[in-house]
Amino acid sequence: MEIYHFESLPSTNSELIEMSKKNAKSWTVVYTFRQSNGKGYAGNQWSSEPDKNLAVSVLIKSVLSYDELIYFNQWLCYSVANYLSQFSDEIYVKWPNDIIIQNKKVCGILIETHKSDNELNIISGIGVNVNQTNFQNLEKAGSLKTQTQKEFDLKEILSGLLTELKNNYEWVEAKDWEKIKNLYNQRLFRVNQISLFKKEEKEFQGIIRGIDKFGQLMVETSDGKTHPFKYKEIELKY
Repeated sequence: MEIYHFESLPSTNSELIEMSKKNAKSWTVVYTFRQSNGKGYAGNQWSSEPDKNLAVSVLIKSVLSYDELIYFNQWLCYSVANYLSQFSDEIYVKWPNDIIIQNKKVCGILIETHKSDNELNIISGIGVNVNQTNFQNLEKAGSLKTQTQKEFDLKEILSGLLTELKNNYEWVEAKDWEKIKNLYNQRLFRVNQISLFKKEEKEFQGIIRGIDKFGQLMVETSDGKTHPFKYKEIELKY
């Protein structure tokens, strides 16, 4: 790995995207403890207090197809959750790519891509709330510290995450999609529990039964049937 530390950055993903366009190698890593304009999934923003959280992006050059990025996302989410599970027994992946500890979001993941020389440049951004305790009006946000009452070393969290990704990447190289999907489903937040959902301003109860091969959320509704939902088509209320 080639690892680059920045005192501050607007966005680690944006920085690494530019580096990837200038022939950065696979497994190039960019990180900072002071990210001022982090990007979240589907255009959301990721706010972070300086020197209390980790923002890291990893470049992986691959021959995966765009369709296979569904499994790459599942692998990434599972790997991050699996590493963080040493700190709590109640850690889950909230579909499609938030990491939850005891009902609080502590980590968000964003994957961005571009092609060059027939290779897919996959830039994986991981934002972890580590020691921040003040989240103002974000009632669903938390950190490792708020959820465990312990202080953490940011560099140790970085090292542990990168080691986990490296150790598990063989599953992606082998395209062991069934294993990845099963592991993701095992970590899925509120799976097999009655939950409240919202779709088109209407709320209804349902039971998450997992994700399908297209990465859609499978929800069993009151009619006894299981329906697939795409991201933004349905909201889990919790």
